Amino acid sequence: MSDSHNITPRDPGFEFSDDLPVNWHSANPVISHMYNGLSVTFPDGEKFFVDSVRHFRDEITDPNLAEDVRRFTIQENIHSREHVAYNKYLAANGLRPEPLEAGVRFGMNLSRKLPKRMQLAITCAIEHFTALFAEVLLSDPRALENAHPDIANIWRWHAMEESEHKAVAFDVSKTVDPGVGGYLRRCLAMTVTAINFNLISFFHVLYLLKQSGDLFNRSAWAEAMAYFWGKPGVWRRVLAGIPTYYRPSFHPNDRDTDALVKKWRAWYADAVQTS
Repeated sequence: MSDSHNITPRDPGFEFSDDLPVNWHSANPVISHMYNGLSVTFPDGEKFFVDSVRHFRDEITDPNLAEDVRRFTIQENIHSREHVAYNKYLAANGLRPEPLEAGVRFGMNLSRKLPKRMQLAITCAIEHFTALFAEVLLSDPRALENAHPDIANIWRWHAMEESEHKAVAFDVSKTVDPGVGGYLRRCLAMTVTAINFNLISFFHVLYLLKQSGDLFNRSAWAEAMAYFWGKPGVWRRVLAGIPTYYRPSFHPNDRDTDALVKKWRAWYADAVQTS
């Protein structure tokens, strides 16, 4: 089980000033909108994650795991709130994220009709995606080096907390859905999620680019392809971490990020909490 005192809910209260640029990362609309498109998924997505775990709170007898769930819930609720503010910033800049938000909400409502153990398996899969993405952002300075510092800090904070609680949903699933059945459910959920997550993310980018008038910006696309698939290869490295999920012995903590998270906790205390 993860160590509860390492899952620390924080309430940063980020502000989105009127002068924040739309193309906040590398002055590149494709890179910026990849992140912006992910932000659109978080408010309803995080609520789904919380509910899928809390469905089983009465079956969790381990007090450490119960405390993990409590802290996970607080963190995810704050993430949802902060990304609501983020998405309002997108709307204020004419990107009209509302149809995308409605699409995410529709997808989450469909997922809520699935058996509760499958809902939890979906959460495990998406949490693995976010943990891999967080690890790349926190471990490679190139990932956010050309980003506006205010928005870069939001992603760093979010990544830090995703790394802290990356094992909670998985530990709950292993507890309430053990054995071959649980393993097969998690594998099926990962397969479907890997396809859907990539398709939805790409669609969100295309939509936001159309809104900003950059859909056919060839130089931006070329730079973004290098960023996501070449060097630093952010998305390439995320996808490279997916196959290990299918190992029967897999656990999120197989990827040891303790030292990395410790470094970023110190950063948060100095750069964000005291600002």
